[in-house]
Amino acid sequence: MYLSTLRIRGYRLFRDSFEIGFEKGLTVLVGENGTGKSAIVDALRLLLLEDEYGRGGVSSSDFHRPIDQPAASRGGDRLELHCVLDDLDERAQAAYLPWLDIKNTRRAFLNLAVENREDQRGRFKRRIWGGESATGLFEWELLNAIVCAYLPPLRDANSRLGAYRGSRLARLLRSLGQRGLGEGEQHPLETQVNVFNRELLGDETIQRANKFVRDNMINALGTVLGQDAMIQFSEVKFERIVERLKLLFYPHLPQNGQGTAPALFRELDENSLGYNNVMYLATVLAELEDLDSSEVFVKIVLIEEPEAHLHPQLQVKLLGYLQNKAKLTGIQGIVTTHSPTIAASVALESIKVLTRSIDTDNPVVSSIKDCGLSAGTKFFIARWLDITKSTLLFARGVILVEGITEALLMSEFGRIVIGEGRGVGHNGDRSESLEDYGVSVINMGGGYFKHFMQLFAGHSLSDQSGSTRCDKIPVRCAGIIDCDPRKDSRPTASSPCDCGNPQYSLLARKLENHPNCRLFCNLKTLEYDLAMEGNNLQLMGKVLSRTVSTDGPIKRRALDLACSAWGDASEEAKSEEASWLLDHISRTKGEFAQLLAQELSEDHTVDFSVPGYLRQAILWAAGLS
Repeated sequence: MYLSTLRIRGYRLFRDSFEIGFEKGLTVLVGENGTGKSAIVDALRLLLLEDEYGRGGVSSSDFHRPIDQPAASRGGDRLELHCVLDDLDERAQAAYLPWLDIKNTRRAFLNLAVENREDQRGRFKRRIWGGESATGLFEWELLNAIVCAYLPPLRDANSRLGAYRGSRLARLLRSLGQRGLGEGEQHPLETQVNVFNRELLGDETIQRANKFVRDNMINALGTVLGQDAMIQFSEVKFERIVERLKLLFYPHLPQNGQGTAPALFRELDENSLGYNNVMYLATVLAELEDLDSSEVFVKIVLIEEPEAHLHPQLQVKLLGYLQNKAKLTGIQGIVTTHSPTIAASVALESIKVLTRSIDTDNPVVSSIKDCGLSAGTKFFIARWLDITKSTLLFARGVILVEGITEALLMSEFGRIVIGEGRGVGHNGDRSESLEDYGVSVINMGGGYFKHFMQLFAGHSLSDQSGSTRCDKIPVRCAGIIDCDPRKDSRPTASSPCDCGNPQYSLLARKLENHPNCRLFCNLKTLEYDLAMEGNNLQLMGKVLSRTVSTDGPIKRRALDLACSAWGDASEEAKSEEASWLLDHISRTKGEFAQLLAQELSEDHTVDFSVPGYLRQAILWAAGLS
């Protein structure tokens, strides 16, 4: 039995009906800020009555308020939360009989509706019910058998693991300590503390202190009104003893079979915040794991930003631990993250991408596993979705490029194109860049566009017809692809050549007039097309001369390019020099691109033109065309 679906309507930024599915083990919610990840978690906390962090129920700000309404406006009339519990076995079906779906008895419903009307006590009218009908009696013990724990993004692990009533550590110890005890049976710790208290009273220092206190009480109040006093450990009940215990840490694990030296402990406030967060999470999972399965049917842990204070290697280890824990113990984990490291390390089946719809303010959820990935594409993306590429899961727009050259230069090209589009030219406001429009540039390291574009396509890119419909991430994805004709080809705008890239012609047919995915192709290759544009040969000749360490014919011809004006040169003249330049930077493309990017970054007045296919891709991915 697990939580399979949540439907939200009228809650916070979810004006319209919104539905999200969860995996039986681990589900990871990714996406840019403001797409509803935290609202989904809070909706689950509200529905499942998770209140460890003192949530006071519903507030007026929880009712959806359109962005064009004043902040003081009343908001929507009602909010609704509905969840589906799936895969109920026979025992669960018997227990949750009032909640069952009459069409599918392996499924149950839990619902909450809150009216935006306050009573005399300032509380909003709410109704909670199980099943499809809201008229029956609600059995609270069924809701209590769904245990939900929450770890917020800014966790204070030090205090949560400290010694106080109701601490996480105390809850875990109480749960473990009560297991196996008969009715009225005393826990061994209680016996030991009682024995220690009696021994304490025999200590000379304690006896003298007790006598001083008693004598002073008698002197102050007399023998009639006075009270006796005695020093001892105050709590002798197991429940109170564990509330006085706290977690300590040891900087190193024991080696060579040797035990940990008890004297080498440290207080948690001496530890790193990241390690304390991991300890806190481990304590929460231990508590959930130990819950009696005969009384608890669903165990859910909600974790916001598990990457807090963890370096990338620890993030990967932690997510692997969560995945294995969910698989082995049946604890369902729902995680929100802004970490590309986590997005890259988690199984594709676990990832849900939250985005803002192009057509409406309501968030949209896309399930990676439902994006029509073939077995080969799935394996490819899982292997290639490293930290850099995983930023596409958080982007408002995506540009896929074939190699390092495009990746190094695209940021500067974006600045130029966006600046010119705003009428400020090359030396415009530096803040206007691809990053400001939420566009991620992803280096494919080759022509693997069909695999990553499948995430955004909405129909299969693998079958011949391309008609199989599937889920998609609803953001713009531009693929910048080289035509790659024969090496000796010298195409021009007035005399292009036949494209030698079979991937382009195949994908172009399947993505024709696509609202989310488009391919942008050049005359030949990036460097050749750059050289064919405007006066670019001048700057490119200068950059090439910097890559040649010895004086000779190559350096001299490069300097000749740098000293000439090419704005009015013929296509034939440019194509000859562009072909020569391409031949002589083929072995140093990365260095050439880096130096060219440096020139463009340091001198915003330089005469440089971005080719049309790159211009179109940039403006389209940024939503400016």
